[in-house]
Amino acid sequence: MGNVFKLSAIALAICAINLSTDISYAAKYDVITSTKAMVAKDTLEGIDMSSIAVADGASLEMYSPDRMNTIIENSDLASVVKKRDKCQFISDIEDRARLVKSPVFMYAWGSLLLDGTCVRKDKELGLGYIRKAADEGYAPAMVRMAQFFERGLFTSKNLTLSEQYMHTAAALGSKTARLNWADMLVRGYGGSPALYEEAFGWLYHSKFFDDYSNAKKAYLEEELKKHLPPNVIARNMAFEPDY
Repeated sequence: MGNVFKLSAIALAICAINLSTDISYAAKYDVITSTKAMVAKDTLEGIDMSSIAVADGASLEMYSPDRMNTIIENSDLASVVKKRDKCQFISDIEDRARLVKSPVFMYAWGSLLLDGTCVRKDKELGLGYIRKAADEGYAPAMVRMAQFFERGLFTSKNLTLSEQYMHTAAALGSKTARLNWADMLVRGYGGSPALYEEAFGWLYHSKFFDDYSNAKKAYLEEELKKHLPPNVIARNMAFEPDY
């Protein structure tokens, strides 16, 4: 009985130590990440940038939401954050995701966690941030979630959710989503005549600046035309949709 009591006491003591360590670490972590970002920002604002030589074109400014969105839209996140900027603003990205809850930064932070870029890989947490960004209406996150649900990647396969995310992103004006949504329709998703017309109108009036996207656009337009009467095709070519 005495031995059992001793073992129980030891176990409780170990649990208490572990619990207090986890709590203090979590609290410290919350403070440190914010402090790092603020110190970096204050330091950078006080420096005369013109006197500093920048190696390899690295950025000396934290990412604005517009700048981060451009990086994401160009599928260049890992290259810019890690290769060009040497992970120096990773704490700022994290803070804007966790504390400010900016959709563009939630998506960026989730993507970095998912890929293990500049941070320890955490697929579950990364997916959570990307989905939060999608549910906040950030189109690139919706496109990513649609792809995950279609393929069963990082989550269970759900074709209904895949369609919903991709169609919503396309309706919000994302050219990438409009290209992908047309591709989904051509591959047999959706199927409603109204969806074919809508997708054709969106795609026809979308402008792309790379050869691959333009070639895919031309192919998908021809495939969508097979589901539409000539007068509907002519109408959508003549009038650009206002959404």
